[in-house]
Amino acid sequence: MHGRRAGLGIVGSPQGGWLPAGGTIRSSTRPDLRAMHRGTLLSLLVIWLAMAPAAAQTVCMPAALAEGLADLEEAHASLRFLSTDDVDPGECEGLVGSYGGVEDYLVPGGKLRWIQSNSAGVEGFLRIAELRDSDVVLTNAKIIQGPEIADHAIGLLLNFTRNLKAFNGRMPEGWDTTRELPMIELSGKTALVIGLGGIGMQIAQRAAAFGMTVIATDPKDIPMHRDVAYVGKPDELHDLLSRADVVFSAVPHTPVTEGMIGARQFELMKEGVYFINISRGKIVDTDALVDALGSGKVRAAGLDVTDPEPLPTDHALWTMPNVTITPHVATVSDRIMERRLRLLRDNIERFATGRPLRNVVDKQVGY
Repeated sequence: MHGRRAGLGIVGSPQGGWLPAGGTIRSSTRPDLRAMHRGTLLSLLVIWLAMAPAAAQTVCMPAALAEGLADLEEAHASLRFLSTDDVDPGECEGLVGSYGGVEDYLVPGGKLRWIQSNSAGVEGFLRIAELRDSDVVLTNAKIIQGPEIADHAIGLLLNFTRNLKAFNGRMPEGWDTTRELPMIELSGKTALVIGLGGIGMQIAQRAAAFGMTVIATDPKDIPMHRDVAYVGKPDELHDLLSRADVVFSAVPHTPVTEGMIGARQFELMKEGVYFINISRGKIVDTDALVDALGSGKVRAAGLDVTDPEPLPTDHALWTMPNVTITPHVATVSDRIMERRLRLLRDNIERFATGRPLRNVVDKQVGY
């Protein structure tokens, strides 16, 4: 019932009148007029409470997003959208956007109860102690960013296994100068996916479609999946690294995962492994990666993220022929806004109707 308070149940009497839930009807042949009067007044009060408009729930977001969801605001009388471009932060109960400026909404006496992040990674939000330690619910964009990021990860890999970068550079020298470049097929190779969440699982599915055997690590208990041969816990990472021809980093950035791929981990990898990072730059010790690339331990690295980000113009990674770097664009897609609006629409409706939200982040764990 739009704009009405629910949960104050009323029941019908056999005589066609109304009584409060749990009320009784007297069977005495002599009516108690005072009781009838009280019952009538109470029934009218219950009906009035049930019909009274509920206070509007205010969700603040960029104006362009609000325009795409205008029908939601019309459908739910209890919803009100305000633009983050011009709003009193203390009025916002829900907030949609990135972590920049979030502190402004965490005001004493404010109404903020929910934040929807535009991205899967939420480390920027969780650096804000007032948010991390509050009761404000944080939800993210995990899973909906999986398709395009997984495509990007496989694209970075194919760039090396099919030598696309080298071909592109040599073609102007003549058609025949490129014939000797090595070409690797993925079928029969083993891929290790570190982090089997919404993005990692999509990478696993694509790798399996190429005929690869997929193994993975994840701290959660992951249900069996036809595309994944084995999922180990994080403490099994060292054992699994030595089995992989390709290593994909797909873990969120948390205090636990920061620097988890360093000199020791590269040492344990197969000689000539391919390393692909589409998660966060701080997962990897950049100096250790440079050394592993220089020694040939890592045959090639495809990086959509780096540490620092962006890299200094004189950084060694820029000059390495076995490295391809893209500027943190794996999440860009012609369909991401469609999926983002679908998730946002669902969560706003859930927020308006008091149902559990999707993609709730454990703020203490970091994802």
